Amino acid sequence: MISVIGAGPAGSYVAYLLAKKGLEVNVYEEHKEIGNPIQCSGVITPALNEVLKVKKEIIVNKIKKFRFYAPNGKFFEVNIKPDYVFDRGELDKYIASLAQDAGARFLAEKKFLGFERENDKIKLKFNNGFTETDKLIGADGPYSQVAKSAGLFGKRKYIIGMQARAKIKYHDKNTTDIFLGYGEFGWLIPEDEYTARIGVVSEKNPTEGFNSLMKRCNAKFICHQSGMIPLYNPKIKTEKNGIYLIGDAATHVKASTHGSILYSLLVGQCLSKAITENKSYENLWRKKIGRELWLHLKIRNTLLKFKENDYNKLVEYFAQEKVKNILSENVRDFPSKFILKLLLSEPRLLRYSLKAL
Repeated sequence: MISVIGAGPAGSYVAYLLAKKGLEVNVYEEHKEIGNPIQCSGVITPALNEVLKVKKEIIVNKIKKFRFYAPNGKFFEVNIKPDYVFDRGELDKYIASLAQDAGARFLAEKKFLGFERENDKIKLKFNNGFTETDKLIGADGPYSQVAKSAGLFGKRKYIIGMQARAKIKYHDKNTTDIFLGYGEFGWLIPEDEYTARIGVVSEKNPTEGFNSLMKRCNAKFICHQSGMIPLYNPKIKTEKNGIYLIGDAATHVKASTHGSILYSLLVGQCLSKAITENKSYENLWRKKIGRELWLHLKIRNTLLKFKENDYNKLVEYFAQEKVKNILSENVRDFPSKFILKLLLSEPRLLRYSLKAL
């Protein structure tokens, strides 16, 4: 028996992979309904196509262009391989349905409180009872109780993501706006011409930047979709005596963009292989995305040192066609594939790379 705590994309996808291989899998979800509450921008790059095929019905929009604004108001535009904007709640439900069809069992309103070991079994404690399992997977988010109970939590830092769905005046529905200088950065992701997801991320209180961005976008609030985002910790330990961490619970988050869904799915493949083939989970996921996670962290730490004029210069450099072409040809999930090309195409960017050191 394998027990998964958390029915988000990370938990449901690894449950799907394990159930497909004939293993008995239970997925425990704290909330009454899978997909609620929503705490994510719901945007995934086309790299998703190499991992999971999804129904067109849950894709709200496709983004074909990014527009980056400097604090001085100047901007550049870059065409991209289309990003998918998902109905995040429906995406969660879809992946859970795949797992259920493969044979995984889902149990709602089960708040995980901790565990004890009894001989070769792991005894799980919930708000409404106990159960036993052979292996335990923590896919229970940034404050993972599984990680805490297993002594795997370690030192963690968090970023605050403040986002709202909002009504806006007409906007090109295929263009996402990125605003430098609002917290770590701000965004406007359109669902259609008159509705968007507008947000800011910041290590400290993002309220001022968020309110300022909402005003700049002339947006009218519909609902909040905010949450805490863990910062990747290269020293994180993600397995211990039959207990594993995945997704936000393992800090598997791109520190430069704060997205985690694609990486959660990729790591789910690693975890399924580790369990079914008796391999090291740590070695598998670090080989798969460890370098990418480290590079995203370095990029983020570099940008944290930027002053307003640095952002202005950065937008100026990236506005060049030779630089934009590199961005257009690559997806942002895997910086190892294009970061050297960027530095060689625009040597002035090297002075920013030195900030990371």
